[in-house]
Amino acid sequence: MDSWDRLEACHVLKMTGWKPIPLPTPTAGSPAMNERQIFEAALDIADSARREAFLSQACGTDADLRARVDALLTAHAAASQFLETPAVQQLNTPSDSSGEDTLQLPPSHVPAAGDDDSEDELTPPGPDLCFLSPSTKPSSIGTLGHYEILNVLGQGAFGIVFRAFDEKLHRYVAIKTMSVQMAATSPPRKRFLREARAAAAIRHDNVVQVYSVEEEPIPYLVMEFIDGQTLQQKQREVGPLEVPELLHIGRQIASGLAAAHAQSLIHRDVKPGNILIEKGVEQKVKITDFGLARAADDASLTRSGMISGTPLYMAPEQALGQTLDHRSDLFSLGSVLYELATGRPPFRAPSTVAVLKRVVDDTPRPIQEIIPETPDWLVTIINKLLSKQPDERYQSTREVADLLTRCQSELQLTGQVTCVPVSNPASGASSAPRVSTTSANTEGSRSPLAGGASATRLRRPRTQSPLACQSSSALL
Repeated sequence: MDSWDRLEACHVLKMTGWKPIPLPTPTAGSPAMNERQIFEAALDIADSARREAFLSQACGTDADLRARVDALLTAHAAASQFLETPAVQQLNTPSDSSGEDTLQLPPSHVPAAGDDDSEDELTPPGPDLCFLSPSTKPSSIGTLGHYEILNVLGQGAFGIVFRAFDEKLHRYVAIKTMSVQMAATSPPRKRFLREARAAAAIRHDNVVQVYSVEEEPIPYLVMEFIDGQTLQQKQREVGPLEVPELLHIGRQIASGLAAAHAQSLIHRDVKPGNILIEKGVEQKVKITDFGLARAADDASLTRSGMISGTPLYMAPEQALGQTLDHRSDLFSLGSVLYELATGRPPFRAPSTVAVLKRVVDDTPRPIQEIIPETPDWLVTIINKLLSKQPDERYQSTREVADLLTRCQSELQLTGQVTCVPVSNPASGASSAPRVSTTSANTEGSRSPLAGGASATRLRRPRTQSPLACQSSSALL
């Protein structure tokens, strides 16, 4: 039985970090499994009617057991999304006559950013805010320490993300708090603190800065507030990006990941929803949500059968629950760049299991079949990142960041990129996606970079001189 067969046989569809178990058969009327076993087994049953039948049989007449399992299922559905809600919000804060920002409470229904599976809808309002102290300011919904809590950015059963104002340092911040119910349990507390410590260890312009983490009156994380949007939101608005913008964003993502990897941290959940873009012409990128981050020497990274992350962007070894290292983040970066180039993720499928199987077994549709103008050098970079075998990818994020920076510089100066040896489709490795051969490279097929900022899409230069690339072959 190969790795994928074992994965499918164990019904690995959960992101909880627990080792998967085969579905046992309960004895009706007498619980044969404990609540954790029932909970894990129920996660594997997508059909609501089948899940209900299973729970009725597994819990028997034990109403308390059923209530505890139902609570776990509810919390799990929210917990997997809470840490994926970036601290980002479009601000439309008016200014008073003095020119200083006023603390005005925006509308209560603010779209939550970073939800991959919904149209950014919030859980119905009504979070438990008993941990907030009353505020004397009408624009505030309460205080938490010396922070004025202004509005809710996102909420779920696991916790809440607020926009707040730091009264001591006079700056806006984002605050993530745990829900009162979840804060009383140990595993969520540990995950929350893990995110805080992992992110706080990284100091880089392209990583959201953590200011502090507090545990009273409830665990909460204070971080810089990003006035902008997620890369996922941008993608939905504009579709495939033009090459210069893709390089600008891509090199910043790679630089931020390189800073994390320099601290021996693996993000494990690189995706458009966890990448923030500040408003402004510079389009500064910030990586956020290190809730799944692990130290490279963490034993849990080598534990068989463990799966955490977002299936659409995870590496094959991650989908199989195998050993991970920094090159797993590189595969995820390749998936993100593929989506920026084409407007769609590389491994779409109708179900989670089907997505995981595609990640492990399939080659994504050639980029140039979707966007014919994509230059071969960019296809080569993305394909190398998406190699199934870690040894066939780039070996460091710093290498990728430097390469993307060089490509951007050459494109700005000459309109051509000559620093990337273009792959020969006929000799591509079988485990790596191949460059499309939909059109040949000829001198006459070159299209100079043209157009203005208002153009929907710039035509991409298709060719480079193979001879001019030979001196940079060490980059690949």
